[in-house]
Amino acid sequence: MKLKWDLEHVYFYLVSFAALILIIIGAVNITRTAINYVIPVYDDYRPFAYEDLTQWEEKFSPEFVAKEQDRYDAIAKDNFSRSLIRDLVGGFAFIVIALPVYLYHWRKIPKLEATS
Repeated sequence: MKLKWDLEHVYFYLVSFAALILIIIGAVNITRTAINYVIPVYDDYRPFAYEDLTQWEEKFSPEFVAKEQDRYDAIAKDNFSRSLIRDLVGGFAFIVIALPVYLYHWRKIPKLEATS
């Protein structure tokens, strides 16, 4: 079968290709989110550095600093959970939006071949 390179065929192939790339990006995002869920890394999500807390030890008691460190860790875990949910929804959004576009355009190509 010989490919036709008129504008209509090129359009359908390019849109199919772009939609397929978006589906792959969504699948990669979902996979990366699943890996982050299984192997969490909270260090990247700390809202404040511990160096700030060590400076507080001069002005506040060590108990207060320990409570603040625990509070910061709790905030980091909450932020991490939110970012996992946001990344998962984003990955599914890529797939849900791009999949119908891909299927429509890819299925339209054989019909173009038959009519031309």
